[in-house]
Amino acid sequence: MRFRLTLIVGLLTASGPAWAAPDYAGILAAGADGPMLAGYRAFQARATTLEQDVQSLCAAPIPASVETARAGFHAAMDSWQKVQWIGYGPVEAFHRGQRVQFWPDKKNAGDRQMLALLKERNAEALEGNRIAFASVAIQGLPALEMLLFDTNQSAKLVEASDDDATLRCRLAQGIAANLTRIGGELVHDWSKPDGFATVLKSAGTGVNPYADARQAASQMFNALHAQLSAMAEIKLAYPLAASASEARPSRAESWRSRRSLRNVVLNLDSLRETFAIGFAPALRADGKGAAADRFLAALTEAQTAAGKLSAPMEEAMSETEGWTRLNGLKAKIKNAAQVLETEVAAALDLQVGFNGLDGD
Repeated sequence: MRFRLTLIVGLLTASGPAWAAPDYAGILAAGADGPMLAGYRAFQARATTLEQDVQSLCAAPIPASVETARAGFHAAMDSWQKVQWIGYGPVEAFHRGQRVQFWPDKKNAGDRQMLALLKERNAEALEGNRIAFASVAIQGLPALEMLLFDTNQSAKLVEASDDDATLRCRLAQGIAANLTRIGGELVHDWSKPDGFATVLKSAGTGVNPYADARQAASQMFNALHAQLSAMAEIKLAYPLAASASEARPSRAESWRSRRSLRNVVLNLDSLRETFAIGFAPALRADGKGAAADRFLAALTEAQTAAGKLSAPMEEAMSETEGWTRLNGLKAKIKNAAQVLETEVAAALDLQVGFNGLDGD
């Protein structure tokens, strides 16, 4: 998902009252050494397995191999959703985030470009180093989802005697290899001696893009808030529209694989983990645990609302009861964002900056 977060520098350097500042350095260390780097490592591992699953599918194009590749896709997407909120740092370099998941795709560029490749029988465009120069819309998970989960496309994957199967396999292999490569780049750029984990933990010292730990912690805080806003306004409000009769399931994040609600659940889990490991201890140590508890309770309400939906989001939104429940989930997520923006921000002496959710 393409989130662009713009922070107001003046807000980050404003002087605060004469009381002990929260442990911003501790927040950064807990996040960098915990869920952030671990999340990227998990994505790299799952992407590697997915690449192997796609290779196995192409070696033995049978329905069982398709199911194995689909399971690998789900595992890779699961791990990506856990780090999707990190919209800054190495994931911004070389458009890595967009190349992994070009979404929202309001102009349907991914489908149009993938269908053009299939029509032109141009598998070479996504092979080897060429894929890095292809459109970001066809380099990652949504493009692979189309090949594996679209009924027409996945059926052609198992027609071993047909050149169409070979074409689709070559495209799928190119995309899967690209995901593995990007996963490795992200882990390397985070974990090398002078990598981004070190940059965060040494904010404000030496040659560092951050003036101090507060500025770096503010960017992390704003990224959490931006993810909550995107969940409410793009992942839910955009496909839900104004009513069940107007809902558009194909606008949902992962509609072909019918896992759009699963993405939201994983987002909530990752935000809870990051906040609980980094921000909550700093608030409690500063005597402001009530703000942390209020936000965690708001997240629990959203997670509980998500758990009450038994049908896939893509089905539920077109029925009145399901739409109402999903709209309620949206309200719970917006409430959590409001608590973070007001109570938690004040307790941490931070402010939410402008948050751009670019879906064009």
